[in-house]
Amino acid sequence: MFQILLFAGYTFVLGLIKPSHVPPVPLEARRLTGWALWKKCLMGIIPSAVLIFVVLGTMMMGLATPTEAGAMGAVGAIVLAAIHHKDFTSTDRKVLIIGVIAAGIGTIVAMLFTENLIFKIAFAVTYLAVAWICISAARIPDLRDLIKQGYESTMRLTCMVTFILIGSTCFSVVFLGVSGGVWLEHLLTSLPGGVWGFLIFINLFIFFLAFFLDFFEIAFIILPMIAPIAQKILGPVVGDGPALIWFGVMLCVNMQTSFLHPPFGFALFYLRGVAPKEVKSSDIYWGAMPWIGLQMIMVLIVIAFPITVTGLLDKPVNVDLDKVKIEVPQIDLPPLDLGPPQK
Repeated sequence: MFQILLFAGYTFVLGLIKPSHVPPVPLEARRLTGWALWKKCLMGIIPSAVLIFVVLGTMMMGLATPTEAGAMGAVGAIVLAAIHHKDFTSTDRKVLIIGVIAAGIGTIVAMLFTENLIFKIAFAVTYLAVAWICISAARIPDLRDLIKQGYESTMRLTCMVTFILIGSTCFSVVFLGVSGGVWLEHLLTSLPGGVWGFLIFINLFIFFLAFFLDFFEIAFIILPMIAPIAQKILGPVVGDGPALIWFGVMLCVNMQTSFLHPPFGFALFYLRGVAPKEVKSSDIYWGAMPWIGLQMIMVLIVIAFPITVTGLLDKPVNVDLDKVKIEVPQIDLPPLDLGPPQK
């Protein structure tokens, strides 16, 4: 929330100071009024919002793991690409409507009642509709090529991450075997400034390291070495339990800058791919500088106010121990045959 407010506030102030930097929508694109305008906005917002909920909402509600949510997001992206393609037939559209209606019925039944046969049938129809649309997408040549490209990119990325994990594990074993952990602990605990000196040094180190290393390498190689030291140093400030959570969120906010600054900023490459030719790469790089500064301000906010991360961690959990039930299934064991009694 703080990050959204920070970015929105910067855009608002920039619009007041330099309106040319945030030009309005052209007049010819603002001809629609009334229901036509509402329909266009809803058709653009609702599918994207549903896709965001499928990925992030299911994780936040505890309905899916990150891997499962990612798979659901990939399927959702395929469905969105199919329904927006010109070759999406009327039959496919009818199947989509049936699937949406079935999902709505299943959700209402789950909210008002318990999961029963109607709930299972409704979501079975939804799954069949999704499978139909995915098969329809594979039949469209353009989408089939995109799906194939996505599979190949995912496989390459997965293999890269796996080998980085294997290599980082080997490196960590050797590093700890030669007492590198003890040397690193003495180095970081002797920094001037105590806790705050440690945090400033680590964040500056990660920030400049992200210029040359991807966030995968930083997460798999650097963080496992400094996490135990961070828990030991930050424990007296926020407690042993929330220490690593605070430290992890802080570094995640910091590593978001690795997407924004050259030479390996992925967001810059994505923008370069869709920007017109008259926009220079240097313009994109300079345009990213304010957002990098805002991201660093966000890092300072997280460092200065740990409550922004740990505020809800100490929330008491009201659990009535008298209502806790642990059901252990009864296992019927065969009678023991000890043989005839000994004389």
